[in-house]
Amino acid sequence: MDYLTIPGSSKETFALFHGTGGNEYSLLSITGEVNPRASIVSFLGNEGSGQERRYFKPLINGMLNRDDFDEKTDAFLDLWDTLPYSDKPVTLMGYSNGANFILGLLEKRPNIAEAVILMHPSNLNYTFASGSDTHILITAGSTDTLSTPSDVLKLANQLKEHYSSTAFKLLDGGHEVTDSEVDLIKGFNQLFSQ
Repeated sequence: MDYLTIPGSSKETFALFHGTGGNEYSLLSITGEVNPRASIVSFLGNEGSGQERRYFKPLINGMLNRDDFDEKTDAFLDLWDTLPYSDKPVTLMGYSNGANFILGLLEKRPNIAEAVILMHPSNLNYTFASGSDTHILITAGSTDTLSTPSDVLKLANQLKEHYSSTAFKLLDGGHEVTDSEVDLIKGFNQLFSQ
């Protein structure tokens, strides 16, 4: 998996995962607003290309291709273990497909990050065997038809059973990141990065 790195002057590192059709630059402006001094590693999905680029094969009838999903998350974790971020606080941040990919990482490695920001994920029957002290923020749009608020709330409640520091926030808007969402993420980040 290709990735972009940007060194920063603070102790915090953001690992970024774009949505379907995005690229390694898609979430940089959000990260710049949240912590402009953070180091960044931004991953490029290697399934499909252009408007179809993503981290794992498309859903079939709303369901994950579990074999492919597990293969892709395992391959990512092998790559992650070679990267030099273990000595810094890490925040995983993903939007849509990228948020779904992060959920697969949490299934396998609950302690992969100090904090996780999941923007507009989908409830795809994840199985979390155990939790950790990881802080999790999940956002949803009240008019989002791709990641419906009720399904995202169910996902948040499932995560709360394993991660006690899980917060769910319903925002105005659809399947996009709004200015109020970025402001919310800034506040969340300040809670645990001090």
